[in-house]
Amino acid sequence: MRLAEYGGAVMRVLTEMVKIWRLYPALLVALLLSCVQSVAATPDDSRPEAPESIRVVTDNNYPPFVFHGSDGRIQGLLVDQWRLWEQKTGIRVELTATDWNGALVAMREGRFDVIDTIFKTDERRQWLDFTHPYARLEVPVFFNKEISGITDIESLRGFAVAAKEGDAAVDLLRRHGIDNLLLFHDYEEIVRAAMEHKVNVFVVDKPPALYFLYKYGIQDRFRESDPLYVGQFHRAVSKGNTALLQTVEAGFAQISAAEVKAIERRWYGASISSLIPYRLILPGVALLLLLILVLIGWNQMLKRAVTRRTDDLRLSEERYRLLFNVGSDALLVVDADTQQLINVNEAAIELYGYSREELLALRITDLFSDPREGSRQIVNSGGRLHIPLRYHRKKDGIVFPVDISCSFFELNGRHFRLAAMRDISERMRTEQELRESRRFLGGLIENSGNLIFVKDREGCYTMVNRKWEAVTGLLRENVIGRTDAELFAAGDADQFRHHDLEVMESVQVIEQEETLDAAKGRRTFLSVKFPLFDSDGKVNGICGMVTDLTERRQAEEERERLRDQLSQRRKMESVGRLAGGIAHDFSTMIGIILGHVELALLKIKPDDQLHENLRAIENAARRSADLTRQLLIFARRQNVVPKMLDLNETVAGMLTMLGRLVGKDIEVIWRPGENIWPVWMDPSQIDQIIANLCTNSRDAIADVGRIAIATENVSLSSSFCTGHEGCAAGDFVLLTVADNGCGMDKDVIDMLFEPFYTTKETGHGSGLGLATIYGIVHQNNGFIKVDSKVGQGTTIRVYLPRYVGDGDRREGTEAGGGYPAGQATVLLVEDEPAILGMTREMLEKIGCNVLTATTPAEAVNRAGEYGGTINLLMTDVIMPEMNGWELSRKLQAIQPDLKLLFTSGYSADVIGHHDALEKAVHFIRKPFTLDDLAAKVGEALET
Repeated sequence: MRLAEYGGAVMRVLTEMVKIWRLYPALLVALLLSCVQSVAATPDDSRPEAPESIRVVTDNNYPPFVFHGSDGRIQGLLVDQWRLWEQKTGIRVELTATDWNGALVAMREGRFDVIDTIFKTDERRQWLDFTHPYARLEVPVFFNKEISGITDIESLRGFAVAAKEGDAAVDLLRRHGIDNLLLFHDYEEIVRAAMEHKVNVFVVDKPPALYFLYKYGIQDRFRESDPLYVGQFHRAVSKGNTALLQTVEAGFAQISAAEVKAIERRWYGASISSLIPYRLILPGVALLLLLILVLIGWNQMLKRAVTRRTDDLRLSEERYRLLFNVGSDALLVVDADTQQLINVNEAAIELYGYSREELLALRITDLFSDPREGSRQIVNSGGRLHIPLRYHRKKDGIVFPVDISCSFFELNGRHFRLAAMRDISERMRTEQELRESRRFLGGLIENSGNLIFVKDREGCYTMVNRKWEAVTGLLRENVIGRTDAELFAAGDADQFRHHDLEVMESVQVIEQEETLDAAKGRRTFLSVKFPLFDSDGKVNGICGMVTDLTERRQAEEERERLRDQLSQRRKMESVGRLAGGIAHDFSTMIGIILGHVELALLKIKPDDQLHENLRAIENAARRSADLTRQLLIFARRQNVVPKMLDLNETVAGMLTMLGRLVGKDIEVIWRPGENIWPVWMDPSQIDQIIANLCTNSRDAIADVGRIAIATENVSLSSSFCTGHEGCAAGDFVLLTVADNGCGMDKDVIDMLFEPFYTTKETGHGSGLGLATIYGIVHQNNGFIKVDSKVGQGTTIRVYLPRYVGDGDRREGTEAGGGYPAGQATVLLVEDEPAILGMTREMLEKIGCNVLTATTPAEAVNRAGEYGGTINLLMTDVIMPEMNGWELSRKLQAIQPDLKLLFTSGYSADVIGHHDALEKAVHFIRKPFTLDDLAAKVGEALET
C-alpha cells in the first residue's frame, strides 16, 4: 500500500511538472525582465511632481494576469503588482478591467491614463508611448487535432478562424489575407465555443489559451502550431505624456525581484523542485523496477494471445472487406495528410467510372469539380465530418452532386478518414420538382380569384390568400392564429363557425351561401368547405374556397332594372311611332285645310262675313298644326336644322319672353356658367325646351315663387351613368331648371314624359309639353334627370352633348330677288292628290310654271319629255317606288342644274341619312302657308 502511494505521488509530480514546464519559459522571462528593471531603476531627484491618482484600464479576462474571481472582483498577477506599485509610490490607482476592444476605445478617448496588457504595434505607436516590456508571450494557432495541414499562417486559408476583438493577432491575420474571422469579446468565450464545437481553429495568446483549455478540460482535443509571432506585454500612456510614463516606470522599478516572485508564485504556483518529495524517489524507483518485471511476464502472455488473435484478425479483415464492398454508398479511405486515396469499394468504382488502379493513383481533390472546395470542412461533435452538398466529377467529365459523410481514425501513427459518397442527383431533382410544385400551388392559391383559407379544428386561421385580404380588408399578419369571433361581428362569426362545425362533424364537402359585412360593404359568398385530415386520419381543420357573389347579384339586379327600362323605352317608342303616324296623316289634312283657306281668303274681300269665318278656320288649323308638330318632335320625326349654339346666348335671348310667360309673381333667376361648351342643335328646339320647362314650373307654383335657370359644363364617368337611362360617359352641357313649387311624388315622376299624361285640370294642358322635351333631348343624343319632392319643388336637369366640330356645318343663303319666280319652271311631285292640287295652285299664284306628277316614275317621264329647262324639283320625301332623294338623283342626271326643295311631315330621318342638309338641300315642313312656300321657293332658286 505504501509503494502504491509512492507510485501515485511520483506520477502526480511528473504530471504537474509537465503542466508547469509549458508555462516556465514565459515565467522565467518575466522574472528576468523584472530583475533588469529593478537593477536599472535609480532614483531621480528631477522627476516631475507625481499625481495623486491615476486611472488604469486593462483586459478583463487574461488569466493569470487579470480575470474576474468567483466574487465578481478582478484579480490576478497584474492586480497584485499594481496594488504593490500603489504602496511603493503613494499614488492611488483606479484599476478598471473591461473587454479589450472597449479598453482601447476608452484609452483613445482619454478616459484612462494608463493601459496595461498591450502589445506594441505600428498603429498604436502613433497615439501611445510604451514602457519597457515586462512579459514575453507566444501567439500560436490552436486547432482541433482531427484537422491536419495547419503549420503556419498561410495554411489557415479556407478555415473559419476565431480571434479576440482588438487583438494584435486580428491585424496580423488580415494582413495575410485571412478574412474569414470569427471575432469574440474575450479569450474564455473563444475556448467555450471550441468546447461546444462551434470553433475548430483559433489564434489566442498562449497563457490564457492554456488556462482556459485546462479549465474546460479540452486540452487533449487541440493541438498548437509554432508561434505565429511572439508578443511582449507593455504598459502605455497617451502620446507625449512622458511625465506619467516615467512615473509608471519608476514605480515598478521600486518593486524588488523577490516581491515579483512572490506575486508570480501566488498565481503560477511554487517551483517544481519544491514540489518533488525526494524521500519518496527511491521507493518509487523500486516500485518501477517491480512493475517492469511484471510487464515482462505479461508480455509473454500477450505473445500467446497474439497468436490466438491473428486468426480472429484475419477473419475480421475478411468481414471488413465484405462490408466495405457490399454497401450501396461509395466508400473511400483517404490519407488525411497527403489526401491520397488508400482504398475504394466497388460502389466507388461504379460511381466515378475509374478502375480501382486509376482511383488509387488519385488524390481525393482530383475528384472535386472545384478543387478549392476541399479546404472547407465542418467537424461535428463526434469528430465526424458531414458535407451536405459538394459537386464531384466522373471520369467522363460529368459533374454530379454528392452528399459526403466522413469519420476520422488513426492507424500506425498516420491519420486517415473514411468518406462515404452518395450521388444525390435524383434526390435533388425530386426536391426541385417538389419546390416547383409547391411554388406553383402557392402561386395558384395566392393569385386565385376566389377567397381561400385554412382553419384548424378550433377555428383559428392558419392560411389566407391575397383575395381574402382584399375582400375582408384584413391583413394576414393580423389574421393568422385568430378566430372569426375575434375578427368579425358576432352574427357573421357565429354563421361561419356553425358551418365549419357542420363540415368537420359530417366529414363531407358542403356548399353554402354566407354573408359578411366586409370593408367594401355587405358581401354575399358561395362557400365550398371540405375537411382536412392528420396522419391518423382524424379531422384537424377545414379548407374553404369562396366565390364572391356580390357583383353577380348586383349585375342580376342591374340587368332586371335595365330590362324594365328597355321595356319602358320600347313602350315609349311604340307610342312615338303611333303618334308620329297619326301626326303625319293629320298634318297632311291640316295642310290641305290651311292651303285652301289661304287660297279662299285671296278671293274674298276682307269685309265679307265669310272672310271672318275662314280666318277662324285658319286659326284653328294653325293650332292643330302646332299640336301636330309637337307630336312629331316627340316621335323624333320632326325635321330640324341644327347649328353650333352658345347655350348662354340662347337662354339670355329668351329671358324677356320668359318673364311675360311666367307672370310678375314669379322671379326668373339666370345663372349662366363660365366658358360653356357649344352644342349642335336647332335653336327652335332650345326655345321649346326652356319654354315648356318654365311653363311647367309656373303651373307648379301656387302664388309667389321663383324659377332658377343655370348652365354648366360637366364630364360624366361610366360609374355615374349606372342607373341613368340614356346616359353615356363624356362631356355635356347641363341645363338646369329648378322651381320651389308643389313638387311631385315618385308615381308622377315615373309617368312624367308619357304623352297626353297631365296632372293639370282639363283645358290647362295637353300633356305633350314634357313629352316634346323628351323627344327633343333624345333626338340630340342627350338625356334628362328629374329630382322632385312633394312640397319642396322640382329640379329638371337636361344633359346636352358637347359639340367638338369646327363650326356651323350649314352655311345657308338668304332668299332674295334676282331670279324672278315667274320665270321658273317647277316639277311638283306629290302622291296625295288633294295636296298636289293645292300646292300647284299656290305655286301658280306666286308666278311659277308648274309640271305635276303623282309618282316618281311619272316625274322621270315628264322631265324626259319636257323640252325646256326645269329650274326646281319640289317633291315629298316619302313616296311609293322611291324616296325623294333617289328621285332627285335621277332627275339631276337629266337636268344637271336642277334645284331641290323637299317637303314632308317627318323627313328628318331620310334627309339626315343622305346628309342632305350639308349639301344645301332646301326643305319646307308640312303644313305650310302661301308665304312660307313663296319664301322657300325663292330661297331655293337663289342658291
